[in-house]
Amino acid sequence: MSKKRRREKLPIDSQLVEVYEDLANLDEKIRLKAAYTLLQNFVGEGNLPADQFNEILRRLIRGLCSGRKAARLGFSVALTEFLTACFGWKRQSESHLPDVQYVIEMLKAQAHATGNASGQEERDHQFGRLFGADSILKSGIIAEDENAIEVYNQVLDIVFDLAKQKPWLQEDCGFVLCNAVQRLRDRDTMYAHMIINKLISNQLGDTPDGVAIWIVTKSSLPAIKLPHGIWRHEDPLDRKEVSRLARILVKANASDFEFKSAQNGVWSTKLHFAWETVISSLRDHSVEGSRENGYSNKRISFANFWENCVENTLYSPSSSEERKYWGFLLVQRVIKDFPVDMLLNVFTPNFMRCLMNQLSIRDRYLHRAADKSLKGLLARARSQPLEKGPILRSLVIGPHGGVNFDKLTKTKTIETLLALMTDASFTEVKIVFDSLIGRPGTQDEKEAAHSRQIAADQLICLLRSLQVEQLAGDFLSEDDTHSHPVLGILSMFAKYSFFDLESKNGTDSHPTPPISQASRNMFRTRLSSSLAHLLGKSPDPTQIAYALVKYIHDQVEGEAFGKLLLQADENVQDVFRSAQRNLDWANKTLRSATEDDSRSHLFKSIQLLYCLTFLQVYNNEADAVNILQELDDLFPALKKGKELGEESAAMVEMLKSFVARRSQLFRRLAEQVFTAFAPTINKKGLQSLLIVLDARESLAGQAEMFEQEEPMEDASEASDVVDIDGSNAGSITEDESGNEDIISSPESENEPDNNYDDMAKLDAELAAITKTRPGIEDVDATDTSSSDEDMDDEQMEKLDRQLETFFRESKKITSKKIEKKDAKETIVNFKCRVLDLLKIYVKQQHANILATCLVLPILRAIQTTQSPLVSDKACDVIKDYVKLCKGDGLPSLPQPESIFTLLEAVHVEAQKESSNAHANACSQASLLLVKVLAAHDRGCLRRVVRIYGKTQEVALFDTGCKVRTSFFTDWQNWWSTARK
Repeated sequence: MSKKRRREKLPIDSQLVEVYEDLANLDEKIRLKAAYTLLQNFVGEGNLPADQFNEILRRLIRGLCSGRKAARLGFSVALTEFLTACFGWKRQSESHLPDVQYVIEMLKAQAHATGNASGQEERDHQFGRLFGADSILKSGIIAEDENAIEVYNQVLDIVFDLAKQKPWLQEDCGFVLCNAVQRLRDRDTMYAHMIINKLISNQLGDTPDGVAIWIVTKSSLPAIKLPHGIWRHEDPLDRKEVSRLARILVKANASDFEFKSAQNGVWSTKLHFAWETVISSLRDHSVEGSRENGYSNKRISFANFWENCVENTLYSPSSSEERKYWGFLLVQRVIKDFPVDMLLNVFTPNFMRCLMNQLSIRDRYLHRAADKSLKGLLARARSQPLEKGPILRSLVIGPHGGVNFDKLTKTKTIETLLALMTDASFTEVKIVFDSLIGRPGTQDEKEAAHSRQIAADQLICLLRSLQVEQLAGDFLSEDDTHSHPVLGILSMFAKYSFFDLESKNGTDSHPTPPISQASRNMFRTRLSSSLAHLLGKSPDPTQIAYALVKYIHDQVEGEAFGKLLLQADENVQDVFRSAQRNLDWANKTLRSATEDDSRSHLFKSIQLLYCLTFLQVYNNEADAVNILQELDDLFPALKKGKELGEESAAMVEMLKSFVARRSQLFRRLAEQVFTAFAPTINKKGLQSLLIVLDARESLAGQAEMFEQEEPMEDASEASDVVDIDGSNAGSITEDESGNEDIISSPESENEPDNNYDDMAKLDAELAAITKTRPGIEDVDATDTSSSDEDMDDEQMEKLDRQLETFFRESKKITSKKIEKKDAKETIVNFKCRVLDLLKIYVKQQHANILATCLVLPILRAIQTTQSPLVSDKACDVIKDYVKLCKGDGLPSLPQPESIFTLLEAVHVEAQKESSNAHANACSQASLLLVKVLAAHDRGCLRRVVRIYGKTQEVALFDTGCKVRTSFFTDWQNWWSTARK
C-alpha cells in the first residue's frame, strides 16, 4: 500500500490565488486580464526567483489538468505567455532560471495521474499534458535552446504518444501539430521533417490528421522536400489519390496494415479540422493545374473533390445519418465564403435529394441541419445580390434541382430568392426561367406542362413581390425593354402565349417538348393576372401595357420568335394598322403633355384600352377586332377634344362587355376607363347601364341580356348546357390568374328547389321500373325479397333499356338545375360590376343633374333582386350619392318639374312591400331629391309637403300600401332641422 505524501506548507499569496481563480473563469476577458496580471505583477522585469518560477510553473501545469470551468483555456494562455516572458528575459539577462528540459520534465511529472486516479482524472491529466505541450510549442522557447532538436523531439513524443494511446485525443493532437507546422519558417524545415517522419513511423499518415499535417506542411514550407512514396507527387490532393483521400476523410480503413489504434471509434458532431484544411487549400488553389506553392499540375479540382469525397461518400444513399450530418456542416462551410463558381458544385444529385427529403418533414433527424444550410444560402443571396441568379439556377434547373422545390420541401425558398431579386440580377433570372419553360427536362407532355405552370406561378410571385418603386419608371427609354423585371416577365408570358416557336429557323431554340395549347392558355391567363395586378399597383400601368404591345409588334415584324399564332386576313390587318397609328399618336401626345393637361387622363385610358384590346386580338377573343374598330371610330372625336355624343353609348356598351367577363383585369380596365370617360357620358349611355339592373336573375334574363336563345326543355337543346358549362370550365380563382370567382348569392342554396316535383316523379318511375318501393318507403320496408332470380334474359334487356332512359332523363334534369344556378350567378355578377361603375359615376358626377336618373332604377333593383350582394351594393350607391350631395355638391336645376316627377315615382316605389334596406334607400333617395329642390327654390317645399301628405293619406286608407313609418319620421326630422 502506497504511503500518502504529506503536502508541503507554502506561504500563500492571496493575489496569486485570485489570479489562479480568474484564469478558470468562463468569461474570456476575465481570463486574459488574469494572465496579464500574472505577467505584470509576478514576472515583472525578469527578476523572478527560481523557487517562485517553479511554483508558478507547477500551478499553471496543474491548472491545465483541471476540468473546472474554462481552466484549460485560461491556464494554457497564461502558461504560454509565462514561458515566453521568462525565457525571453533569461536570454537577455542570463538569469539562472531552469532550461526548457526542466519545463518538459515538470510537465511530465505534474500532468501524470498517480495512485488510484479515476478515469475522469486520467483524462484530465492527459488533456493537461497535451495543452502543456501545445503551450511549449506556441511559446517558441525551443528554438533558442542549445539542445533544441532533442527537446523538440521530446515534445513531439508527448503528442504522438497521446495520439497513439488515446484515439479520442487523436484529432486534438493532430490539431496541435498542424498549428506547430504553421508557425515554422523556412529555416525550421528540420522540425517539419521531424513531424512528418514521426507521423509516418507512428502509422498516422493515412488518417485525417496526417492528411491535414501534410497539406499544411507543403503550404507553409513550399521548398521542403517530403518523403517519396507516401503520396503521388507528394500531394494528398493529387487526382489519382482521390479515392484514398475519400476513405481517409470519412475515417474508413485506407490500408489493411493500418495501425489499429489510429482510428477514432467515437463519432463527433464536430467536423474534423482536416476537412477545413482540405477545402481551404482547394479554394486557395482553385485553378486546376496550378503549380503554386510546389503543387503539381495533377491536383484535383474542387468539383472532383466534392463528387468523390462528399457526394459519393457522405451523401451516398447508404450513408448513415451521422455522415450526412457532416455533409451538411461542409455545405454550411462552403456557403459561408467560398467563390460562387465553387459553391455551385455543391448542388449535386445526392445532396439535393437528401436536402429536399430532410426539409420535407420536420421530424426527420437532419431537418434542422438542412434548414440551417438553406438559411445560410438565403443569407448569402441577400449579401451578394449578383449571386442570386446562379443559386436560383442550381435549385430549380437540371437533374439535381426541381422547379417544384418549394412544394417538395414545404418552404418558400424560391419565392424568397425571387423576392430578393433586383433589376441588376433579373437578367440571370430571366435566362433561368426561359430555359426552364423552354426545356423543362422531360419529354412527357403532362410533366412538362406541370413544370411550366409552376414556373409561371413563380414568375407571378416575383412580379407581386416587386416594390412600387420598381413598377415605376420610363420603360420605353430602356435599350432592352425586357431586361426590366416587369417587362421581362410580361414579355416571357407573351412569347409563349402568342407565337408559334416551332416555326422559327433552327431547332436549338425550339421548346422541348413543344408548347401545348393548354400551356398557351395557361400563359395567357398568367399574363392577364399580371396585368390585373399592375393595374392596381403600378403608378402608370398605361406605359407598361404600351411597352409590352410595342415589344410584341417588334417581335412580329422581326420574326424573332417565329410566326404569330393569329391568322389575320387583310381586313383585320387594316384594322391593326389603323389602331396602331392611333395608339402611337396617343402615346406621343401623352409623352409631350404636361401634368396639368386635362386630357392626359383621358388619353391614358384610351391608350390602355387599345393595348389590352390588342392582347385580346392575339388571344383570338371573339369581338376583339370589332372593339378595335369601334375604338378607331371613336378616336377622331377624342383626338379633336370634342364631347362624346352618341359615341358615349357605344363606349358604355364596350365597357359593359368588359365587366360582363369574369376577369379581374377587364373589371379594373373598365373602371379605369369609365373614370376617365364619366364626364362625357350622356343619358343614353347611363340608360345602357341601368338596363342591366332590370334584368331577371334567371336563364331568361341571361338570354335577354346576352342576346342568347333561351334553352328549351327538350333534349335537342342539351348542347346549350355544354356551351355554358364549357365557357366556365377554365376559370380559376383570382389569386391564381386574376380571373374573379363568380359572385354567388348566399340564399341561392336555400331557395326552393323548382325541380323537386320532377325528381319525385323520376323516383316513382325508377320504383316502377325496378318494382321496388319509392323513397323512404323502401327504407322502412321489412320485406327484403328480390325478384331478380325470376327474370329471364328478355326481361333483363328490357329493364336495361328502361334504366338507360331513366338515367338519361335524370341527368338532363340535373344539368338544367346547374344551368339555372350558373345563369343566376352570371347575372348577379354582371349587376354587381355595373353598380361598381355607377358608384364611380356618382363620386365624380354627383353635381350633375343627370345623375338623378340613377335613383329610381337603383331602388327598383334593391326591391326586385334576390341577391343580398346586389342589394348591398345598390344601397351603397344611394348612400354615397346622399353623402356627396351637400352644399356645393348639390346639382343645379334648369327646371324642377322633372325632379318632382321623380320624387313622386320614389314615393310610389316606397309603398311597395320590400325589405328594410329598400325602405331605407327610398327614404334617403326621397330626402336627396327634396334637398335638390330646396336648393333650387325653397318655395318648392310647399309641393313637397303635399306629396308627402298624399303618400301619408294613401298609407292611412289603402291597405295595400306598405310604406314604413320611418319614411315619414325621416322627413319630419329633416324639415324640423331645415326650418332652423
